[in-house]
Amino acid sequence: MRWPFFDPPRDEIAAVACDLIVRFGLQSHEEALYLAEVAANMGARKNGQLYRLAAREIEKSFAEARVRVKLRLASERARNNGGGARAVRDDRNGGEGGRPHAADARRAALRH
Repeated sequence: MRWPFFDPPRDEIAAVACDLIVRFGLQSHEEALYLAEVAANMGARKNGQLYRLAAREIEKSFAEARVRVKLRLASERARNNGGGARAVRDDRNGGEGGRPHAADARRAALRH
């Protein structure tokens, strides 16, 4: 639970998390935990709390990104497998494989 008077402001946490993600990429979570440990060793309680909260924010951000990527990949797979630009079969010219229906041969015979 965050205490509004003791913990760093939310926008500061988000700014630190974004900065760490930009600087360290996928290792930003580990870097935030390392910085929290360094701050604790130095006795900087507020900075330690800031980096712990930033690590939590980074983890949430990565989890949301994983979900978005999985959803995007699933929709692309569905679009490519089932609903994309498929060839539409014209049953008037023939049935399966382009062969004429038996009824088409009978109709042609009746016309002539």
